[in-house]
Parts: sequence; structure tokens; C-alpha cells
Amino acid sequence: MRNCGFRIADFGLRRHADSCWFLNPKSAIRNPQSLLLVVLVLLPALLQAQPIYAENQISARGVDIEYIVTIRNPVSHLYELEMSIKGIRETAVSVSMPAWSPGAYTIRDYAKNVQDFRAANGRGQPLRWEQTDKQTWRVAKPANDDVTVRYQVFSTLLTDQMADLDGPSTFMYVLGQKHVPYTVKYKVPGGWKVYTGLEKRGDRYHAADYDIFIDAPAFIGEFKILEFETGGASHHLVFSKPDLSMSAPQVETDVKDIVDAAASIFGKLPYKDYTFLFKVQPQTGTSGLEHLNSTRITVGENDFVSQATYRQFLSTVAHEFFHLWNAKRIRPKALGPFDYAHEVYTRLLWVSEGITSYYGDLLLARAGIYMPPEYLNKLGIEIDGVQHAPGRRLMSLEEASWNTWLRSDNADSNTISYYTKGEIVGFLLDLEIRARTKNQKSLDDVMRYLLENYANKGVGFPEDGFLGAVESVAGSDFHEFYQINIQGRQELDYNRYLQQAGLSIEVVRQPASIYAGLEFDRADGNQVRVRRVLPNSPAERARLDAGDILVAMAGERLTFDNFRNRLHAHTIGETIKLTVMRGERMVTVNLVPAEFQEERWQINENSRPTPAQLQLKNSWLGIKESK
Repeated sequence: MRNCGFRIADFGLRRHADSCWFLNPKSAIRNPQSLLLVVLVLLPALLQAQPIYAENQISARGVDIEYIVTIRNPVSHLYELEMSIKGIRETAVSVSMPAWSPGAYTIRDYAKNVQDFRAANGRGQPLRWEQTDKQTWRVAKPANDDVTVRYQVFSTLLTDQMADLDGPSTFMYVLGQKHVPYTVKYKVPGGWKVYTGLEKRGDRYHAADYDIFIDAPAFIGEFKILEFETGGASHHLVFSKPDLSMSAPQVETDVKDIVDAAASIFGKLPYKDYTFLFKVQPQTGTSGLEHLNSTRITVGENDFVSQATYRQFLSTVAHEFFHLWNAKRIRPKALGPFDYAHEVYTRLLWVSEGITSYYGDLLLARAGIYMPPEYLNKLGIEIDGVQHAPGRRLMSLEEASWNTWLRSDNADSNTISYYTKGEIVGFLLDLEIRARTKNQKSLDDVMRYLLENYANKGVGFPEDGFLGAVESVAGSDFHEFYQINIQGRQELDYNRYLQQAGLSIEVVRQPASIYAGLEFDRADGNQVRVRRVLPNSPAERARLDAGDILVAMAGERLTFDNFRNRLHAHTIGETIKLTVMRGERMVTVNLVPAEFQEERWQINENSRPTPAQLQLKNSWLGIKESK
């Protein structure tokens, strides 16, 4: 950080971490009107420059940290990093590698891929160092010396086609100095270009602090690029497969509509440049991880061919883009600035992820990509998923959020997804707020409240802050709603809330079929492996177990391909002898299939809604009523 010759605090203003303003104090004294003019000119810009992490808005005191990333031989899968640490006047410097990535709540221990660690002073002389724990290195030095750390990082995401670089798995930080500016310069093979959410100045990419610095993945290579402008900002869609087949104008239009629909909730975009990084893979399916001014999303190379897979692509785009506000700016207090060495706990991940899932699909409806019946059908599918999750009666949304770092070996049976149930509870909460306020307030207002009162001040909201925001917006007590639907484990009373929008839940029974009550997958040699035994099922009564290999049915060999046909060749209530390989043992069990009618949960619309119900539904979906 440069010394600007005066403190903005002297004028009651906040100094932006990356900018300096110059004023001649003597001329200001001689001409106080000039000082007033400068302050009046600067004030609007300063007020708009809200901090991301207020705790990091402290002086760097001359400390400067710069990286150089060199890619010499991509097929070695090695990044070579040089980390220059200047301005620390102590006899030791400790650098550390994150153990996890924000947004992905799993300990990864990225230090395991660090190799060839070295340290030297500014004159190139080696310095003594020691590794003090699994992810931290302590370098001894004379107090006045600067330090250069060099190390390599192994990454399978670095190939001869591209570098898919993730900040937390690549860049170390200086303990006690996460708040100072960090910059990076890339030395890459000829023809490769760098795409990232960080601001580029000269040949370096800049961030005000480490938390912002590593929250910007980079694609480095030659890619397919789409671009559009909206809301006064530039948007870049970077696809890792240069010859990816798609209708580029359609993709640009749909993503732009999503951006506009999200911006309409909050009033403006909080950036001047946003980058969508799409990692194209052979298999279908999308997933993503949100970042401050960018997102990284995986997508199948054939996902632009069918309507269903393209819709899923857009849904993921909308989800990750809404994270721009919810999670990256509007966040629980625990989620930034980050402790990268340990797990961080909050009971509010259902807000960060579940409500984001709710808005992800709602944005598609408001953008006109989903028609209302299609969106209601999508919500019905999500409700059906919640109702078929055995763990819904064993775990609350708060418990699911808190325990995200641990995945039970029995997770299929005893957990609930804070994504899926959080989406449905967000939906019910939105309807309830609208109903109580006669459609004058909504969950949109709650998100704006959190943005104004916490995010725009650079701070996270406390564990009771979301409930407080809801009650402040709605002007009524929501403790009962919270206790039942968020802190409790009981079934959700859908119709209590849906009827307010002229909607209802219907449970439709499917045609009866033979039922064993097990889920299976393909094992080596095309064998049938039991993946999960459903509670209170014929498979459970037959004492089948997860991991069992089903070898034969009634003396006939089973394969993954013929299992369903062999099962359906038998009758309901018939005792079927199964030969099972369990570890090193061969056992025989008797399976008695039952009749089963699967229940499907779906949302229905009232054919004769009241004017109030219709107004609430139309307002919720963003449908303008005809005059």
C-alpha cells in the first residue's frame, strides 16, 4: 500500500485499499473552498466503494506480497511459484497453505501437493526454514531482510490444453498478513491467455487482500469466448473447449437475462467486470463454485443439445450468479474473513445455499426462461426430493448446516440436504412474508435488508441475524416458523403456505409395481452391487447389506444389465432365493418382494384463485398483471 501523504480518516472518510488521492495541505489551508470541493467530489466515490471484508480494511504498514506463477512444462502438472514478501521487519516469517476452499466445506489439505519449498533473502542467500505443522512453514531471517519463497504445486488440472488454476490450492499466505494487498504475474506458454475475476494493471493482477485474491480462479489457455454488456458492466463467458458447439447468441441472451433478473432484485451490479469460467467435460452434468466477481462451472460438452440439459446449465448459472450477493457479500459472520486452517461453523448454510437454490430457479422464471407451469413443476420435483429423503425426520436445516464438514457413512439415510430443503423453506418463507404483509414485502426485501445492513458495511450477519432481518422486514414474529421449519425435524406443512398463492400440494400414487427396496450400481465385471438398503423394505427384512454383490437369483446368474428384468419376472409375495457375495463369504438370503405404489409430490394451481391469491402469485413470479 502506498503512502498518500495524508490520512483520509483526517477528513472523516474511508480510504480505499488500492487508491490514493493527493491534496496539497498548504493550498487547502489558503483556500478552504478547494478542500471542500475535493471532499464533495470524492465523497460519492468513497461511499460507493464498500469494503468486502471490513476486518481487512487496515493499513498494510509497508508490507507488500507479490507472486510470479510460471508454467514451464504443462504435462509435468507443476506450477512454479515465487512469492516475494517485503516490508516485514521481524526475525521470522510464517507462510501457510489453506486447508479448504470457501464455498466447498471439506478439508482438502492443499499443502500435500506442495514440493521443493525454498526460501532466500533479497540478495538471493538461502534462509533457514522449518515446517511447523501440516500446512505452515516458518522462515528465519534478519529483521531488515525481505524474503522470497519458492515452491512448486502439483495439479492434475494443469494439462497441455489449459491451466485450471484454483487460488486456495495454489497460493500461500503470510500469517498475520492476510489483510495486505496481494498481486500475481503469470508466465505462461505462448498463445495462452489468462481469464480471471481479478483486476489487471500492467502485467499484474491485483487484489486488496488475500481473501479477495484467492477468491478468483483463473483459466489459462486458448478458449471459446462469448461477451455481453449489461447494467454498466462487462461479462465474459469462457468455455474451455474452443470448438464447443452451441447457439452462441441464445446462450448470451439467456445468461444476460439471468444477470438482469438478479440485478433487478438488488438495484445494481456490484462490479464492472464479471467472468463465467466453464470447464467443459465429456460427461453431462453441471456443478459450480461461486466467487466474488466470477464463477467456475463444469458443463457437459453435449449439454447444449437437449432442452433438459440446457435448462440445468442455466439453472446452475443462475444459482452461482446469485451467490454474487448471497454468500459472497451477504454472508454469515463465520464466512469471511476466513480461517483457512480449520473448519468454520455456522447454522446458516441453508440460507447461503438453500435460498440461493430457490432464487436460482426463480430467476429463470422471472427472466421468462421457465414458464410458470414449468417452474411450479420444478418446485414440485424439489419437494418430492425432500419427501423421499429418509433423513428429513432425523436432521434439521440448522443441524445439516452445522454438520456439513462431516459426512456420515450412513448419510443416504440420516441426513437432509440444506440445498434442497433450504430451497423449499425459502419458497415457503417468501409466500408467508408476502401473505402477512399483503404482498407489500417479500424475501427480496429481506435480501436487500441484509445487503444494506451487513454486506455493504463489509461484515457478516450473526447467527440470529437472518431471523432478525425477516422480522424487521415483515414487522411480525417469525419464531414459530423458524422453530418448526428450520430448527425442527417435523414434516413441512406445505399447504399452510401454498394456499396463500392459490397453490396446493397433491400426492399422486404411481401404478403398483414389484418392490425390493434397494438401490444398486455396477461393480467390476458388470456385477450388481447393493448401494443402499431402504428402511422398512423387503431388502432390509431379507438382511441384505450395502456392499453385497448379488451373484444369482433363483439359481440364475445376475448382471447389472439383467437384474431388473429378472426381478420383475417374479411375482409379488414370492420367496426368491438370492446368492450373495459378502466380502469373502458366499451367503444365501430369501427376498420377498412387496407391492409398492410410489408417491409423487406435485404442486397444483387452484383453477379459481381469489384476487389476493392471484396477485400474490403474479408478484412472486414477476408476472405483470394486465390492466
